[in-house]
Amino acid sequence: MDAPGRRPSGVAEALLDADALVRAVPGLRIASTGRAPLSQERLDAVTGPLGLPRLEVVTDPAGLWSVELALSRHLARASGGDGTDGGPDAVDAGVARADAAPGGADARCDGAGAPARPAAARWGEGPIPVRAGDGTPLRCWSAGPADAPAVVLVTACGMPAGLAAGWMRALAGPFRVVTWESRGMFAEPGGHGPAPLAAYDVASQAGDLTAVLDALDIPGAHVMGLCGGAVVALAAAATAGPRVGSLSLWHGDYDLRDAAPRTEHQRDMQAMMAMAARSEEKATGVHRLMRRPAVLDSMRPDIAHHLIYPYATPLLLHRYGLLNGAIMSHDSRPYLSAAQPALVVTSRDDITAHPGGSQYVAARLPRARLVTRPSGDHLTAFDAGPEVVRIAERFLSDVLEDA
Repeated sequence: MDAPGRRPSGVAEALLDADALVRAVPGLRIASTGRAPLSQERLDAVTGPLGLPRLEVVTDPAGLWSVELALSRHLARASGGDGTDGGPDAVDAGVARADAAPGGADARCDGAGAPARPAAARWGEGPIPVRAGDGTPLRCWSAGPADAPAVVLVTACGMPAGLAAGWMRALAGPFRVVTWESRGMFAEPGGHGPAPLAAYDVASQAGDLTAVLDALDIPGAHVMGLCGGAVVALAAAATAGPRVGSLSLWHGDYDLRDAAPRTEHQRDMQAMMAMAARSEEKATGVHRLMRRPAVLDSMRPDIAHHLIYPYATPLLLHRYGLLNGAIMSHDSRPYLSAAQPALVVTSRDDITAHPGGSQYVAARLPRARLVTRPSGDHLTAFDAGPEVVRIAERFLSDVLEDA
C-alpha cells in the first residue's frame, strides 16, 4: 500500500477528520505535489475500506476550488506520516494559479498493507445517532467515563464535531464530555446529503441539548457554549432548569440589539446568513463566491476543512443561513436571568465576536464571572490550549465544590 516508513494511518485519520466534507460533496479532487506526493493508489486504499467516496488525485492544484484546496492541504499534512514534509506549502504554491484559472467513528490502517478498519474516534465515541424531540436526526459524540460529571459542548453552528476535538481530549477523564452537530447539516449514518431539517429556531436548537442528554442517559450537565453555541447554551439554561448545572460561555456571538456593539464581521455575517436563508437559489449565488480559492485566505489552514463545511454546497449554505441566521438575529437578553453559576470568557483581540457582548452578558447574569483574556483571537478558544483549559477546569472545580 505504501513504501516502508510511511504511516498510512495519518491519511486515514485525516480523512476521518474530514469525513463530513468528503461525503457532502461528490467528485472532489485532491492536489498531490511536493516532497511527499499522495498517489491515487494510496488514497484509494484508504477511502475504500473507510467507505468514503473516491477522491481523484491530480498533480496541479490550479483548477481546484476552495473545498478541494482546503482538503488537499489537510491531507498534505498527513501524507508524509509525521506532517513535517512541507506538503501544504506545495499546495499553497498553486493558489495564485488557481485564482487565475477559469471558474476561478475513526479508522486506521495497520502496517504491511492491512486494510483500514473502523474504530472509535481518537477524541471520542461517535457518531452516536440521536433523535431530537421533533424527530430530527442528530449526530453526537461522547468521551470520558460514563460515571464522571458531564460537560456538554455546544460548539459553533454548522461546524463538524472535529472542531471541538481539542476540548473533548482536554476534558475527557475527569469529565464525561459530550457534543453534537447542528440539526439538518449532516448526513445520517449511511445516508447521503444532509438529514431533513424540521425546525431551525433557537428554541429547537436548544432543545437538542436535552435530547442528547436523554439519549445518553445523562441527568444533568455543565454546559459550555462557544461562539453561536453560547446563545444556544444560554437558551438551554433558561429552559432546561436544573439539568444545566452551570454555564461557561466562550466568545459568544450575541445579538443584544443596541445594548452592546457588534463587529464588522458579525454585521457582514448576519447579512450573508439572511441572504442564504431566503432560498436555496439565493444560497447558490453566495456559494459561487465561496468557491473562489481566495476565500481560504481568511481561514486558518489547519482547520479550514472544518470552517468551510457549511459553505460546501448550496443546500448546506441555505441550511446554515437558516440555523446560524436564527442564532445571530435572536435577542439573547431574555435569557440573562439564568440563575446557574456562569463563566463568561472573551479576549481583547476578538474581532469576530465583539467582547462588548460578553461583557454585557456577564454583567447581567446573576451568578457570572467575567474573564477577559489579554490576547487570543476567536478561534483560539477552539484550540483548547493550556491557558483556556486551566480557566475552564478551575471554574468546573469551583462549581463541583459548591454543589
